[in-house]
Amino acid sequence: MEDVKIIELFFERSEQALTETQGKYGSLCGRIAYGILGNHEDAEECVSTSYVKLWNAIPPKRPESLCGYLCRIVRNTALNACDIIARRGIEEQYEELAEVLPDSSTTESRYDSRQISEYINSFLEKQSKKNRIVFVARYFYNLSLADISENTGMSVTAIKSSLLRSRKALRRYLSERGVEV
Repeated sequence: MEDVKIIELFFERSEQALTETQGKYGSLCGRIAYGILGNHEDAEECVSTSYVKLWNAIPPKRPESLCGYLCRIVRNTALNACDIIARRGIEEQYEELAEVLPDSSTTESRYDSRQISEYINSFLEKQSKKNRIVFVARYFYNLSLADISENTGMSVTAIKSSLLRSRKALRRYLSERGVEV
């Protein structure tokens, strides 16, 4: 079916518009979403969300190119999903370190962030190369446990143990220097 006719189905609020759109552009949308997200389940959810956004946009919009308009929606939806996934991972990492580092938002903090950064760098210099690599990969480069495992050849369990030991040691190290959480 031609795009003009599909757009008319959207204006008629006919659900056949979505069926026709999915039939014509579904695999393209899936490839775009998967190319950005790298996960089939996330890509499927992204495409489904994109169809809802398309349904809500037409009418009032009447795109000149249904394909281009839909692809832009899919791309933007996938990029937003990447941001959410990344934020979720970063929040998890911050929670891990929250037990070790003082709350930087408090005005009563006795140490500024530069001093704490110097302490952390000093602490890391004293760690084994393996522990330092794992710690930096996780907390400075925000890599997932799976990515660290792939890069180091260590198991995810070994990485979790290494990070736990490093956080405990860092907490002791900072406490010895008067930094309290």
